[in-house]
Amino acid sequence: MPFVLGLNHRTAPVALREKLAIPAQDLVQILRRLQETARTDELVCLSTCNRTELYAETKNRAFSREALKTALQSLAGLDELSAHLYYHESEEAVGHLFSVAAGLDSMVQGEHEILAQVKQAYQAAKQEGFTGKLLNVLFQRSLFVGKRVRTETGLGEGSASVGSVAVGMAERIFGSLEDRTVMILGAGQMAEATAKQLLAQKAKSLLVANRTFERACELANHFGGTAMHFEEGLRNMVNVDIVICSTAAPHVVITSEHTRAIMAERRGRSLFLIDIAMPRDVDPAVNNIENVYLYNIDDL
Repeated sequence: MPFVLGLNHRTAPVALREKLAIPAQDLVQILRRLQETARTDELVCLSTCNRTELYAETKNRAFSREALKTALQSLAGLDELSAHLYYHESEEAVGHLFSVAAGLDSMVQGEHEILAQVKQAYQAAKQEGFTGKLLNVLFQRSLFVGKRVRTETGLGEGSASVGSVAVGMAERIFGSLEDRTVMILGAGQMAEATAKQLLAQKAKSLLVANRTFERACELANHFGGTAMHFEEGLRNMVNVDIVICSTAAPHVVITSEHTRAIMAERRGRSLFLIDIAMPRDVDPAVNNIENVYLYNIDDL
Protein backbone atom coordinates (compact mmCIF):
# COMPACT_ATOMS: atom_id res chain seq x y z
CA MET A 1 0.00 0.00 0.00
CA PRO A 2 1.18 3.59 -0.65
CA PHE A 3 2.14 6.39 1.69
CA VAL A 4 2.11 10.17 1.41
CA LEU A 5 4.57 12.61 2.98
CA GLY A 6 4.02 16.33 2.64
CA LEU A 7 3.02 19.72 3.96
CA ASN A 8 0.20 22.11 3.14
CA HIS A 9 -1.38 25.44 4.03
CA ARG A 10 -2.49 24.08 7.40
CA THR A 11 0.96 22.89 8.49
CA ALA A 12 3.34 25.41 6.88
CA PRO A 13 3.26 29.16 6.18
CA VAL A 14 3.66 30.55 2.68
CA ALA A 15 7.31 31.46 3.37
CA LEU A 16 8.08 27.75 3.84
CA ARG A 17 5.76 26.36 1.17
CA GLU A 18 7.37 28.52 -1.49
CA LYS A 19 10.75 26.94 -0.72
CA LEU A 20 9.30 23.59 -1.74
CA ALA A 21 7.26 24.79 -4.72
CA ILE A 22 8.54 22.69 -7.63
CA PRO A 23 8.37 24.29 -11.10
CA ALA A 24 6.92 22.07 -13.81
CA GLN A 25 10.16 22.21 -15.81
CA ASP A 26 12.11 20.79 -12.85
CA LEU A 27 9.63 18.10 -11.83
CA VAL A 28 11.07 15.15 -13.76
CA GLN A 29 14.62 15.86 -12.63
CA ILE A 30 13.52 16.13 -8.99
CA LEU A 31 11.40 12.98 -9.22
CA ARG A 32 14.37 11.08 -10.58
CA ARG A 33 16.60 12.34 -7.79
CA LEU A 34 14.01 11.50 -5.13
CA GLN A 35 13.37 8.03 -6.51
CA GLU A 36 17.06 7.18 -6.58
CA THR A 37 17.64 8.56 -3.07
CA ALA A 38 14.60 6.99 -1.43
CA ARG A 39 14.61 3.76 -3.49
CA THR A 40 10.90 4.00 -4.22
CA ASP A 41 9.20 1.69 -6.70
CA GLU A 42 6.59 4.31 -7.63
CA LEU A 43 6.48 8.05 -7.00
CA VAL A 44 4.25 11.05 -7.73
CA CYS A 45 4.88 14.64 -6.62
CA LEU A 46 1.94 17.04 -6.24
CA SER A 47 3.15 20.64 -5.88
CA THR A 48 0.64 23.52 -5.82
CA CYS A 49 0.32 26.88 -4.07
CA ASN A 50 -1.24 25.07 -1.10
CA ARG A 51 0.87 21.93 -0.82
CA THR A 52 3.86 19.80 -1.74
CA GLU A 53 3.17 16.10 -1.35
CA LEU A 54 5.04 12.93 -2.27
CA TYR A 55 3.01 9.77 -2.92
CA ALA A 56 5.12 6.63 -2.94
CA GLU A 57 5.05 2.85 -3.08
CA THR A 58 8.13 1.10 -1.76
CA LYS A 59 9.34 -2.16 -0.25
CA ASN A 60 10.87 -0.37 2.75
CA ARG A 61 8.56 2.35 4.03
CA ALA A 62 10.70 3.39 6.99
CA PHE A 63 13.81 3.94 4.85
CA SER A 64 11.96 5.71 2.03
CA ARG A 65 10.04 7.95 4.41
CA GLU A 66 13.21 9.18 6.13
CA ALA A 67 15.04 9.56 2.83
CA LEU A 68 12.21 11.64 1.34
CA LYS A 69 12.01 13.75 4.50
CA THR A 70 15.75 14.45 4.28
CA ALA A 71 15.39 15.30 0.60
CA LEU A 72 12.57 17.78 1.31
CA GLN A 73 14.68 19.39 4.03
CA SER A 74 17.51 19.75 1.54
CA LEU A 75 15.21 21.29 -1.09
CA ALA A 76 13.93 23.76 1.52
CA GLY A 77 17.44 24.54 2.73
CA LEU A 78 16.49 23.61 6.30
CA ASP A 79 17.91 21.22 8.88
CA GLU A 80 14.52 20.09 10.17
CA LEU A 81 10.99 19.98 8.75
CA SER A 82 9.26 17.45 11.00
CA ALA A 83 7.01 20.00 12.71
CA HIS A 84 5.47 20.92 9.35
CA LEU A 85 5.19 17.50 7.72
CA TYR A 86 2.36 14.98 7.82
CA TYR A 87 2.54 11.31 6.96
CA HIS A 88 -0.26 8.90 6.02
CA GLU A 89 0.00 5.31 4.85
CA SER A 90 -2.29 2.63 3.44
CA GLU A 91 -6.01 3.51 3.69
CA GLU A 92 -5.25 6.89 5.29
CA ALA A 93 -3.06 7.84 2.33
CA VAL A 94 -5.83 6.82 -0.07
CA GLY A 95 -8.41 8.82 1.87
CA HIS A 96 -6.12 11.84 1.96
CA LEU A 97 -5.63 11.86 -1.82
CA PHE A 98 -9.37 11.47 -2.38
CA SER A 99 -9.99 14.49 -0.13
CA VAL A 100 -7.36 16.49 -1.99
CA ALA A 101 -8.80 15.62 -5.41
CA ALA A 102 -12.32 16.47 -4.24
CA GLY A 103 -11.23 19.91 -3.02
CA LEU A 104 -12.01 19.09 0.62
CA ASP A 105 -8.42 19.68 1.74
CA SER A 106 -7.99 22.96 -0.12
CA MET A 107 -7.60 26.44 1.33
CA VAL A 108 -10.80 27.32 -0.55
CA GLN A 109 -12.98 24.23 -0.19
CA GLY A 110 -14.29 22.94 -3.49
CA GLU A 111 -11.77 24.88 -5.57
CA HIS A 112 -11.86 23.98 -9.25
CA GLU A 113 -8.12 23.98 -9.98
CA ILE A 114 -7.00 21.15 -7.70
CA LEU A 115 -8.50 18.29 -9.74
CA ALA A 116 -6.59 19.40 -12.83
CA GLN A 117 -3.44 19.79 -10.74
CA VAL A 118 -3.74 16.24 -9.40
CA LYS A 119 -4.24 14.98 -12.97
CA GLN A 120 -1.21 16.90 -14.25
CA ALA A 121 1.01 15.63 -11.42
CA TYR A 122 -0.04 12.04 -12.09
CA GLN A 123 0.34 12.28 -15.87
CA ALA A 124 3.79 13.87 -15.58
CA ALA A 125 4.99 11.01 -13.35
CA LYS A 126 3.32 8.30 -15.45
CA GLN A 127 4.74 9.63 -18.71
CA GLU A 128 8.28 9.37 -17.37
CA GLY A 129 7.80 5.90 -15.91
CA PHE A 130 7.64 6.80 -12.21
CA THR A 131 4.30 5.09 -11.59
CA GLY A 132 3.23 1.47 -11.69
CA LYS A 133 0.11 -0.56 -11.10
CA LEU A 134 -0.61 0.73 -7.58
CA LEU A 135 -0.27 4.49 -8.08
CA ASN A 136 -1.87 4.26 -11.53
CA VAL A 137 -5.01 2.77 -9.98
CA LEU A 138 -4.89 5.13 -6.98
CA PHE A 139 -4.63 8.33 -8.99
CA GLN A 140 -7.10 7.25 -11.65
CA ARG A 141 -9.57 6.43 -8.90
CA SER A 142 -8.92 9.75 -7.14
CA LEU A 143 -9.78 11.64 -10.33
CA PHE A 144 -13.00 9.65 -10.62
CA VAL A 145 -13.87 10.43 -6.99
CA GLY A 146 -13.05 14.12 -7.42
CA LYS A 147 -15.34 14.40 -10.43
CA ARG A 148 -18.11 12.47 -8.72
CA VAL A 149 -18.02 14.70 -5.63
CA ARG A 150 -18.44 17.77 -7.82
CA THR A 151 -21.24 16.15 -9.82
CA GLU A 152 -23.27 14.69 -6.97
CA THR A 153 -22.83 17.35 -4.27
CA GLY A 154 -22.99 21.12 -4.11
CA LEU A 155 -19.29 21.44 -3.31
CA GLY A 156 -18.30 22.57 -6.79
CA GLU A 157 -21.11 25.08 -7.21
CA GLY A 158 -20.31 28.77 -7.45
CA SER A 159 -16.89 30.29 -7.94
CA ALA A 160 -14.71 28.45 -5.45
CA SER A 161 -11.10 29.28 -6.22
CA VAL A 162 -8.20 31.28 -4.87
CA GLY A 163 -8.77 33.68 -7.77
CA SER A 164 -12.38 34.28 -6.78
CA VAL A 165 -11.37 34.95 -3.18
CA ALA A 166 -8.72 37.42 -4.39
CA VAL A 167 -11.33 39.30 -6.39
CA GLY A 168 -13.69 39.21 -3.40
CA MET A 169 -11.00 40.81 -1.27
CA ALA A 170 -10.51 43.55 -3.86
CA GLU A 171 -14.26 44.18 -3.77
CA ARG A 172 -14.26 44.52 0.00
CA ILE A 173 -11.44 47.03 -0.25
CA PHE A 174 -13.01 49.20 -2.94
CA GLY A 175 -16.71 48.46 -2.57
CA SER A 176 -17.04 48.03 -6.33
CA LEU A 177 -14.66 47.24 -9.16
CA GLU A 178 -16.70 48.98 -11.86
CA ASP A 179 -14.51 52.10 -11.87
CA ARG A 180 -11.22 50.36 -11.11
CA THR A 181 -8.33 49.38 -13.36
CA VAL A 182 -6.93 45.95 -12.61
CA MET A 183 -3.69 44.42 -13.83
CA ILE A 184 -2.86 40.72 -13.83
CA LEU A 185 0.81 39.79 -13.90
CA GLY A 186 1.01 36.30 -15.37
CA ALA A 187 -1.26 34.40 -17.74
CA GLY A 188 -1.47 30.88 -16.35
CA GLN A 189 -4.47 28.94 -15.02
CA MET A 190 -4.72 30.94 -11.82
CA ALA A 191 -4.57 34.21 -13.74
CA GLU A 192 -7.28 32.99 -16.11
CA ALA A 193 -9.55 32.02 -13.20
CA THR A 194 -9.01 35.46 -11.68
CA ALA A 195 -9.77 37.20 -14.97
CA LYS A 196 -13.12 35.37 -15.16
CA GLN A 197 -14.07 36.73 -11.75
CA LEU A 198 -12.98 40.26 -12.66
CA LEU A 199 -15.12 40.14 -15.77
CA ALA A 200 -18.10 38.97 -13.73
CA GLN A 201 -17.65 41.97 -11.41
CA LYS A 202 -17.41 44.37 -14.36
CA ALA A 203 -14.01 45.87 -13.64
CA LYS A 204 -13.51 49.11 -15.59
CA SER A 205 -10.49 47.79 -17.45
CA LEU A 206 -8.28 44.73 -17.34
CA LEU A 207 -4.59 44.71 -18.24
CA VAL A 208 -2.68 41.45 -18.71
CA ALA A 209 1.12 41.44 -18.62
CA ASN A 210 3.13 38.28 -19.23
CA ARG A 211 6.66 37.35 -20.26
CA THR A 212 5.21 35.42 -23.20
CA PHE A 213 3.38 38.22 -25.00
CA GLU A 214 1.39 35.85 -27.20
CA ARG A 215 -0.15 34.25 -24.10
CA ALA A 216 -0.95 37.70 -22.67
CA CYS A 217 -2.71 38.56 -25.94
CA GLU A 218 -4.67 35.31 -25.88
CA LEU A 219 -5.93 35.89 -22.34
CA ALA A 220 -6.60 39.59 -22.84
CA ASN A 221 -8.53 39.01 -26.07
CA HIS A 222 -10.63 36.32 -24.42
CA PHE A 223 -11.74 38.71 -21.68
CA GLY A 224 -11.76 42.00 -23.57
CA GLY A 225 -8.66 43.31 -21.84
CA THR A 226 -5.38 44.86 -22.98
CA ALA A 227 -2.19 42.80 -23.36
CA MET A 228 1.21 44.13 -22.38
CA HIS A 229 4.78 42.95 -22.36
CA PHE A 230 5.90 42.10 -18.84
CA GLU A 231 8.22 45.09 -18.34
CA GLU A 232 5.56 47.40 -19.76
CA GLY A 233 3.15 46.02 -17.20
CA LEU A 234 5.54 46.77 -14.36
CA ARG A 235 5.83 50.37 -15.56
CA ASN A 236 2.04 50.67 -15.84
CA MET A 237 1.61 49.96 -12.15
CA VAL A 238 1.59 53.76 -11.94
CA ASN A 239 -1.88 53.82 -13.51
CA VAL A 240 -3.72 50.85 -11.98
CA ASP A 241 -5.63 50.37 -8.73
CA ILE A 242 -5.14 46.65 -8.17
CA VAL A 243 -2.36 44.30 -9.22
CA ILE A 244 -3.03 40.57 -8.97
CA CYS A 245 0.25 38.68 -9.22
CA SER A 246 0.20 35.13 -10.54
CA THR A 247 3.41 34.43 -12.45
CA ALA A 248 5.46 31.24 -12.49
CA ALA A 249 8.68 33.11 -11.75
CA PRO A 250 11.01 31.35 -9.30
CA HIS A 251 11.85 34.66 -7.63
CA VAL A 252 10.36 38.02 -6.64
CA VAL A 253 9.31 40.15 -9.63
CA ILE A 254 8.01 43.20 -7.74
CA THR A 255 10.71 44.59 -5.49
CA SER A 256 10.54 47.16 -2.74
CA GLU A 257 12.71 49.56 -4.78
CA HIS A 258 10.46 49.32 -7.83
CA THR A 259 7.33 49.86 -5.75
CA ARG A 260 8.79 52.94 -4.02
CA ALA A 261 9.55 54.44 -7.43
CA ILE A 262 6.00 53.67 -8.61
CA MET A 263 4.45 55.22 -5.49
CA ALA A 264 6.48 58.39 -5.95
CA GLU A 265 4.72 58.85 -9.29
CA ARG A 266 1.28 57.95 -7.92
CA ARG A 267 1.32 60.95 -5.56
CA GLY A 268 -0.38 59.32 -2.63
CA ARG A 269 -2.90 57.13 -4.46
CA SER A 270 -3.25 53.75 -2.76
CA LEU A 271 -2.03 50.60 -4.51
CA PHE A 272 -3.37 47.15 -3.67
CA LEU A 273 -1.27 44.09 -4.47
CA ILE A 274 -2.77 40.60 -4.20
CA ASP A 275 -0.02 37.99 -4.54
CA ILE A 276 -1.43 34.53 -5.31
CA ALA A 277 1.80 33.20 -6.83
CA MET A 278 3.88 30.36 -5.44
CA PRO A 279 6.70 31.18 -4.92
CA ARG A 280 5.58 34.71 -4.09
CA ASP A 281 5.92 37.43 -6.72
CA VAL A 282 6.11 40.39 -4.36
CA ASP A 283 8.81 41.20 -1.84
CA PRO A 284 7.07 41.14 1.60
CA ALA A 285 8.89 44.39 2.49
CA VAL A 286 6.58 46.15 0.02
CA ASN A 287 3.89 46.05 2.70
CA ASN A 288 5.91 48.57 4.74
CA ILE A 289 5.59 51.26 2.07
CA GLU A 290 3.03 53.97 2.80
CA ASN A 291 -0.30 53.58 0.94
CA VAL A 292 0.66 50.12 -0.36
CA TYR A 293 -1.47 47.21 0.79
CA LEU A 294 -0.10 43.72 0.12
CA TYR A 295 -2.01 40.48 0.59
CA ASN A 296 -0.55 37.05 -0.07
CA ILE A 297 -2.18 33.67 -0.49
CA ASP A 298 -2.26 32.97 3.26
CA ASP A 299 -4.05 36.29 3.88
CA LEU A 300 -6.84 35.05 1.62
